[in-house]
Amino acid sequence: MPEQVRYLTAEEIIEINKRVLSEIKVKRADSHRVASRKKVEDALAEVLEQEGDVYWKAATLLVGLIKAHAFDSGNRRTAYAATKVFLEANGKKLDIDVQPKVLAGIREGFYQTREVMEWLKGRGIRAFVRP
Repeated sequence: MPEQVRYLTAEEIIEINKRVLSEIKVKRADSHRVASRKKVEDALAEVLEQEGDVYWKAATLLVGLIKAHAFDSGNRRTAYAATKVFLEANGKKLDIDVQPKVLAGIREGFYQTREVMEWLKGRGIRAFVRP
């Protein structure tokens, strides 16, 4: 029997953005504002459509939210935090520290989703180098 996956909602992602911006200020101008709720919903729909295990779905979530740029501030921080919440809600632990260069590489399309999945599993990832 396939495992039951607990998916995040758009409301939960929006709340994660609020929390991340209040807890992890990077710029003085950081402020919570949803630029496009539809982009959040589209990223979540992509996760729902995916076959594969929870790590594949988590990688799809991380990549989708980073590339969607659905918030005025904190998109990468929000995507990472949401991925961590998603994995924990599904009985998995994210044993990697946030790596801003990896998140920037995801945003720029440097990594394939499969590489991101392996990184989320704790197997490392190649260094991001801008072309």
